[in-house]
Amino acid sequence: MSDLRRFRNPVLFNEWKMRMRTNRSPWIILLYLLVLGAMTLTIIFFMTNGGSYYNPNDTRELFMMLSVFQLGMISFVVPGLTAGVISGERERQTLSVLLTTNVSATRLILGKWLASLSFMTFLVIATIPLYAIVFLYGGISPAQVIKVFGFYVVTMFGIGSIGVLMSTLIKRTGIATVVTYAVVFGFAIGSSILAEIIKEFIRYQRRSGSMSSMPMPDWPHLLHNFNPLFAMLNIFEEGPQIRIGNVDPYAVYCLFFGIITLFCLLLSIYLIQPVKPRFRKAKEEQ
Repeated sequence: MSDLRRFRNPVLFNEWKMRMRTNRSPWIILLYLLVLGAMTLTIIFFMTNGGSYYNPNDTRELFMMLSVFQLGMISFVVPGLTAGVISGERERQTLSVLLTTNVSATRLILGKWLASLSFMTFLVIATIPLYAIVFLYGGISPAQVIKVFGFYVVTMFGIGSIGVLMSTLIKRTGIATVVTYAVVFGFAIGSSILAEIIKEFIRYQRRSGSMSSMPMPDWPHLLHNFNPLFAMLNIFEEGPQIRIGNVDPYAVYCLFFGIITLFCLLLSIYLIQPVKPRFRKAKEEQ
């Protein structure tokens, strides 16, 4: 029992109770399902030419669109859930009280982060009945379904960690939320724009004659694998697909967002500590 208590996080349990007992949570779930359901029904309406006939062969396109809409909802909701977890405590003047308790900075950051993402995970699970419409007609492999939901988890972890870091760095929740949205959407759009700029620069160098004999390299296309939208399309074998040897672009995306998640969480834990550890030089240790 003593070993299990080490993994207990009172911050996480408290956040679960407070978040699910509020009157706002059921309305958020209802609004989320209504928006995503309305988008799904609208797609079906246009696919059936006004409700006349539905072609089961269009199931794959319906699943792709539903997955992309879900990704957009996750990218829009997660920053709002995580960008105020630390700054909100600071504004309520309760952060210093939490830091003086037995709760460590690691448990505080991980508890706030996991509590926010747990609610988002619950929203994603609640949309499974919408995906059941696709399962009725087939056309999608189980591996793709597992990859899509795994993709959601990895994306939520990455975006959520960025929100926690911004909430730790910035004192005001409103400003932290805006900066988180700017970083997330700026990265998603900027990675693809940077890839196109690099490719255009290489084409210009080839036209000028300095690199005329050099073929177009594949590494600029790798930036597209960091774009959540293109990474989602790669699951369905759509969009730019550039592999590093036999490595799947899906694995590249998961690895990249895993590194971002780990970096942002470790930096948040370091910044929130009242007494920050100092890294001594080797000479001082001797």
